[in-house]
Amino acid sequence: MRILLIVAVALVVYFLLRRRGAGRSASLSESSSEVDRWIKDALPATLAKHLAQRGLDREQVARALGGDPDPAVVSTLEEHVRSIEIEYARDPHGLEVDVCARIRFGDGEETVRTRIAYADVPAAVRDDFERKATSRAFRAWSFPWVRAQ
Repeated sequence: MRILLIVAVALVVYFLLRRRGAGRSASLSESSSEVDRWIKDALPATLAKHLAQRGLDREQVARALGGDPDPAVVSTLEEHVRSIEIEYARDPHGLEVDVCARIRFGDGEETVRTRIAYADVPAAVRDDFERKATSRAFRAWSFPWVRAQ
């Protein structure tokens, strides 16, 4: 009987802690308007430069990223872009964060950088900096048509 009571209490504690953790992480944003704006401005030129030989120009890429995905453009981007990772590097003494987008292609890599105010960093990234006491955080970035699914 005692063992059954201990197991029941352990399960209740487990589910309470699990629910508390899930609610907290779900409420934190993985993006921010400042980062979204920077990516929207920087990514089309970088992708078009690398994929010009495949017939893509900046305007086509910008339209696809802006919510008007042409199937041919999407197909070319999906075929040649392996991954996009955003790195946030915090200077513990500064008020800004270095943000780097690493775009990996099948045949190379492009990097785009900027600096933004710490307050403009996504809430989930700030939480990582504070909770884990780290100076770097990494996030995968997906194309808008992938996130919509």
